[in-house]
Amino acid sequence: MAGARLVLAIGLSALASACYLFSDEPKARKRADAGEADAPEAPVARGGEAAGRPPPPEVSDCPEYLTGSERQDRVIRSDCGSVRVRGRYAIDGGSLTLEAGTELRFEAGASLSVGADRPGTLHVVGTAQTPVRFVPDQPGERWAGVQLHAQARGSRLAELEIVAAGTETQGALWIAGEGIAVTGLRAREITGRALEIVAERGVSLLGADLPGSGAVVASTPGAAGGLLELRLEPTAHVAIVAGRIDEVVEWPALPYRIEGIVRIEGDAQAPAQLSLAPGASLAFTPLAGLVVGGLGPGTLSAEGRLPTVDPSQPAGGAGPDSSPGPSPGPEALGDEAVIFRAADAARPAAWSGLRVGAGGRLELRGAVLEHGGARDEGVIVAEGGAKLSITASLLRQNAVGVELRDDEAELLSLASTRFEAVPVALRTTATGLAAVAADNRFDADAEIHVVRSSVSRDVNWPRLDTAIHLLGDLTVGGGATLRVAPGTQLRIAPDVVIGVGYYERASLELRAEADAPIVLEPREADGADTHWGGIVLGNHTHKARFEHVRLRRARGAAGIELREGAEAMLVHVDCAGCAQATVRWDCASQIGNLAVSASLGTPIDMLAPQGCK
Repeated sequence: MAGARLVLAIGLSALASACYLFSDEPKARKRADAGEADAPEAPVARGGEAAGRPPPPEVSDCPEYLTGSERQDRVIRSDCGSVRVRGRYAIDGGSLTLEAGTELRFEAGASLSVGADRPGTLHVVGTAQTPVRFVPDQPGERWAGVQLHAQARGSRLAELEIVAAGTETQGALWIAGEGIAVTGLRAREITGRALEIVAERGVSLLGADLPGSGAVVASTPGAAGGLLELRLEPTAHVAIVAGRIDEVVEWPALPYRIEGIVRIEGDAQAPAQLSLAPGASLAFTPLAGLVVGGLGPGTLSAEGRLPTVDPSQPAGGAGPDSSPGPSPGPEALGDEAVIFRAADAARPAAWSGLRVGAGGRLELRGAVLEHGGARDEGVIVAEGGAKLSITASLLRQNAVGVELRDDEAELLSLASTRFEAVPVALRTTATGLAAVAADNRFDADAEIHVVRSSVSRDVNWPRLDTAIHLLGDLTVGGGATLRVAPGTQLRIAPDVVIGVGYYERASLELRAEADAPIVLEPREADGADTHWGGIVLGNHTHKARFEHVRLRRARGAAGIELREGAEAMLVHVDCAGCAQATVRWDCASQIGNLAVSASLGTPIDMLAPQGCK
């Protein structure tokens, strides 16, 4: 009986051993060796650690190939040499560490995906002398590239060489996760984009050799500040897709191609700012542009430097002897200018320009703006509470230069700036014109347009090298005084009136000199027979003064009309070709005059009131 039991036990043991030999367990072990370990069902935390469980054991063998989903922490040692990657190899719930000298050979169409379904990390630990290499398995083949998804946070790639990777629609290294750092990236034989960043922020790239032409890098606006020490070929650029910057970002000195609207908008607690380093060059596709402070506070700052231009060679002026001076061409702008231009310079007004909204601030120094402004708008447009400061810059070949759309927009400074081949250099309110310095340079035929506006604080208009075109009625009130510099030429649209002190105390001072008179006349573009509406001083006008002023073709009761209790002093004032008198006043007006004249068919110089007591 005992012998029978022993025989039975031996038989069962042999049967169990046979079942083991023919079971799937050895196959599973082989799959684990190849990177296809069965996945744990519990949720996996960052770095492959299951929630509430100890981290998975580290695997450090040398697999023949990698494929499928990896959910353990795998280390491939330097002595492993080359390891093949087959199909889609995914790090989901684990990590992959590649020591210096490791080489992954990707079969045709294969890819490395990290953090797509679960948190995963990729650690490339190469050195400058011994990089980690990702190459095709066979010469002439191409593989799909590396994708670092949103859950790949914490991945670190140091001294990595990528060869013959990427597709027509996705870069060789594609990054969607934040908190990812890449140093010492080298790309070779890349036909599309070597690097593509779709993460909004939190990506650092320090040092990269990216050969090729065109858009070798694509990035969101917020992540582009992390692109440091890129080495590109002269025909290459960084493509910036449409998006929003809502924090403080600095774009380094790289060539950029802006492919949509980039908005710089933060919130009251954290205003946004985009700073452009000297040497940054932004080329805009059609209808692309920058919006600053449209829906939240934001600042665009560019601090560049332009080559010095001989001030004895003006860009142009209002006088007959003015002639265009030299302007640095694209090749002579130096490497410290900040350039805003059209991607296609052959198209006029080929990009929408810089739009500064109510919460926006624009600070430009040493900047160049070319071929911008759509639909007869300024290459720079400000409205609402926008604030502008433009210094030592160059605007050329724009339909309109700087445009202030309302009195809320504030021009803090416009100085030492050249306008070349810009028919309308400035379109502004009467208040905004006061911030235009006399050292700006304009073409001989350039125009400055003042739109219909009101002056409610003291304003001094400078003498500029081009005429000021008044396109709408100008009123002065609120206790303000408008002063116009000697030598100013005002060209005024038909029937436009300059009105002072209608409802509130105000004053107007046109005080010039014999050799630099102030001239007010119709615009030549409106026709030889047109008239403007003249100057009307209302009841609350206080101590207005006109010296060496020439009026031409003013319509109405007089070139200068004093109503009710207006006060004015006129010295050497002439009205040529005016419809009525040079000056007319009411009984209650207070007027002093010396050498007031009428010429070229003006009926009378002084038209006194009748019936005064």
